[in-house]
Amino acid sequence: MHHSSACLLVVSVPAGHDVDPQAWETLKRCAGEGYGAGVVLASPAFLRADPPLLMGDWSGLKDEALRELGPLIDAAFFNLDWLEAAM
Repeated sequence: MHHSSACLLVVSVPAGHDVDPQAWETLKRCAGEGYGAGVVLASPAFLRADPPLLMGDWSGLKDEALRELGPLIDAAFFNLDWLEAAM
């Protein structure tokens, strides 16, 4: 699907976290279906997207997109600190 005004959500993996592949796919699907947006991980060497960056033409929906996609962004990353604390 081609959008004339493409928009992009750029996110960074939080320090000490890994990507949950299933949650990452859910985030990409919801961003694409809901907003026609692509989702990319920022390269830590070049950019720290924290908070997430919304690039392109979001047609005034940036706040709504961050509210809706925020929990999905959070779910896309995990760490094992809880496991270490439990031991």
